[in-house]
Amino acid sequence: MRSGKANILFVFSDQQRATALGCSPGDEDLVTPNFDALAREGMRLQTAVSNTPVCTPYRAMLMTGLHGHHTGVTTNNCYPDPGRHTYLGRTLRDAGYRCGYIGKWHLGETVRLDSGDPRRLGFDDEWFVPVVGRHNNPNRDHAIDSRVTEVGEGLDRTEAETNRAIEFVKGQDGSTPWCLLVSWYPPHPPLESPDRYVEPYLGRTSRKHPTTSQLFHDDELAALNANYAHYYGLISQLDAEFGRLMQALSESGQADNTIVAFTSDHGEMLGSQGLYSKHWPFRESSQVPFLIRWPGKIRPGSTLGMPFGAPDIYPTLCGLVGIDCPPGLDGVDCSAALLGGERAQESVYLAMQHGYVPWPGWRGIRTERYNYARTEEGPWILSDLEDDPFEERNLVGRDERRVAQMDGLLLDSMSKCGDSWRGVSQHVGDWDLWAARTQRSAGRGALNDSVTRKPIPRAYRVVP
Repeated sequence: MRSGKANILFVFSDQQRATALGCSPGDEDLVTPNFDALAREGMRLQTAVSNTPVCTPYRAMLMTGLHGHHTGVTTNNCYPDPGRHTYLGRTLRDAGYRCGYIGKWHLGETVRLDSGDPRRLGFDDEWFVPVVGRHNNPNRDHAIDSRVTEVGEGLDRTEAETNRAIEFVKGQDGSTPWCLLVSWYPPHPPLESPDRYVEPYLGRTSRKHPTTSQLFHDDELAALNANYAHYYGLISQLDAEFGRLMQALSESGQADNTIVAFTSDHGEMLGSQGLYSKHWPFRESSQVPFLIRWPGKIRPGSTLGMPFGAPDIYPTLCGLVGIDCPPGLDGVDCSAALLGGERAQESVYLAMQHGYVPWPGWRGIRTERYNYARTEEGPWILSDLEDDPFEERNLVGRDERRVAQMDGLLLDSMSKCGDSWRGVSQHVGDWDLWAARTQRSAGRGALNDSVTRKPIPRAYRVVP
């Protein structure tokens, strides 16, 4: 028996930038046939962003549909109150869905939670399999949940998680709609790809984003090429595992009645602008891949330029499957736009309270064409992505009319969503880590002109 509502398979990686797909321009040496197939069979969102580009804030926005200043989750190592907000898993569960979660959790310190514990956020007792540990490589020491490793000795983390996801999919009989979230750790550092996936990319000079090579010295380029190779290798592994998961969905007979989405929690600078990691407003950090397929509903091979943010995922999934969304969310239901209707919004708001820019951080606004960010003191960066997709030319100080227009749009968005710059505590989560780092950050003048190049972090120094 087949349930009336569509199933949801929502898969997301960690630290994969929007260009890091074969079907998206920018990382042309990367090969991802299975992700590319998903794009051909569905829609690619061209302006999907991570509104606060760091792990825990993204996950809190995904689960609550709220910005960080409304949940208090503005950096890592602080978590949303399970009794204070509505949550995606609970909303779907209350509508009759069986809800599973497999993979990186990063929404609480406790991994093994008792049945009915509110910190599960609505995910099923049997299929709540959060995973801890940093390394992807089975030859490195790492700690992951025994319910993942029991599926096979010698498997690395991504393979083990995918096996559990396949087990979940094959175990559904069609009588109850289901939603499964699969959260993969790669390509998050440490950049150590399994040999069979990195080999095609080793020993070559990968084509890089144009703001990269000009900012690195010759003696750093070898390390940069190795980072590209392992970053691409980790994504190639994800692509292979995604192919296995999609094959299992097809063999289960549920593919036509399942919405499949793939995205990432935030991006990775990977040397662009002379920078590594996330936390930055530049596209490599804040823009993410977003592919979605629903046979017979979403037009194959289509694209959508409408801006789309992490808080929008919760109400949009509810809209697609016909569930009433709780009131009071910051996110917007964009389901009509995904199904070929009118665009739901023309901009999305970004905020990074903790990071390399001194407290209270930066705020940004993203439209289809423009990427703008400012600090509390004033404008920082503005890029016209139509003419300058890799943000080589900062328009701050060059096009004051456009800067004023975008600044007004950002400040209006801040007012509407209740962000007063200092409306949340500075001393939360890993704030002390960033407080120490930002003491050495560039001042306002340097921020307006360029970003000071950072040395290659330890996590990006590939271990032979």
